[in-house]
Amino acid sequence: MARKTSRSQLIIAVVVIAVLVLGFLWLRRNRVEPAVETPPQTTQKAGVDTSGAIAVGTDAIDPANEGRQISISGDLVAKAPATDSQLGISAPNAIMLLRFVEMLQWQQQCQGQQCTYQQVWSPQVINSSKFREPAGHENPARLPMTTARYSSNDVQLGAFKVDAATLGNYRLDASLRIKPTPFRVTSAQLPSNLALTFRDFNGALYAGDPEHRKVGDVRVSYRIIPVSKVDLVGIQRGEKIIVQKSAAPGAQPMLVQPPVQPATKGEG
Repeated sequence: MARKTSRSQLIIAVVVIAVLVLGFLWLRRNRVEPAVETPPQTTQKAGVDTSGAIAVGTDAIDPANEGRQISISGDLVAKAPATDSQLGISAPNAIMLLRFVEMLQWQQQCQGQQCTYQQVWSPQVINSSKFREPAGHENPARLPMTTARYSSNDVQLGAFKVDAATLGNYRLDASLRIKPTPFRVTSAQLPSNLALTFRDFNGALYAGDPEHRKVGDVRVSYRIIPVSKVDLVGIQRGEKIIVQKSAAPGAQPMLVQPPVQPATKGEG
C-alpha cells in the first residue's frame, strides 16, 4: 500500500514538473513585452483632404453635385476690376489688387554701447521712443494708411462663380500658386482730391518729395494676382464653388509684407 502511494506521488510530481516546464517554454516563446507609455504625437493638419473630389466640367453646373466636393480646371475670368476703395486705383483682369504701403523711418542698430541710425522703408511703424538716442531720430506715430488687398467681386471659372477673396485667405498649393506681378500706377489714376497728395515715381505713388526725402514720406506700390488657368477643389453650393484649402505640403501665403529696406540714394 505504501509502495502504491509513493508511486502515485512520483507520477503527480513528474506531471507537475512537466506542466511547469511546458508553461515556462510557452511564456518564453510568447513573451509579451511590458507596455511602455509613449507621449502622444501631434500632427499638424495641413488642410482638407481633397483626394476624393469629383472631377466635373465647367460648361454647366450639375445640380446632382450640390453639397459634394468637386474639382474643376480652367481659366479664371474677372468680369469686374479689383479696386482699391480708398485710393480709387483699379486693376482690370485681376483677381486681386495688393497694396503695399511703406514709410521712410529711422532704424536703430546697436552693437554693445555703440548705436547707429539709418533711414529705411518699413511697412510697420518703428517705435523711436525706445531708441537710446531718440532726439533727432523721431518717427511718426502711425502710417496714414496700411497695406491691404482688394478682390474683384465678379470672378468666374466657366459656369461657376468663385469668391476671389477665398483665393487669398488660405495657403495655396502648387496647382493654384499664382504669383503676384507688379502693377504700375500714376497719380493721374487718383481722384482729383488725392492727386495733389502723391507724385509719380518708378511706377509707384510717393507722398513727399522723392528728390529730397525726409522721414515720414510714404510710398505706395501695387501688385496684382492676374487671371490665370487654375485647378480648384471645393464644395458646390448653387452656382458657386466654395474653394477649400489643399492638404498638399509646401503651400505659400499669397500676400506677404515687403521687408524693411534701407533707403538708398536715388531710390524713391
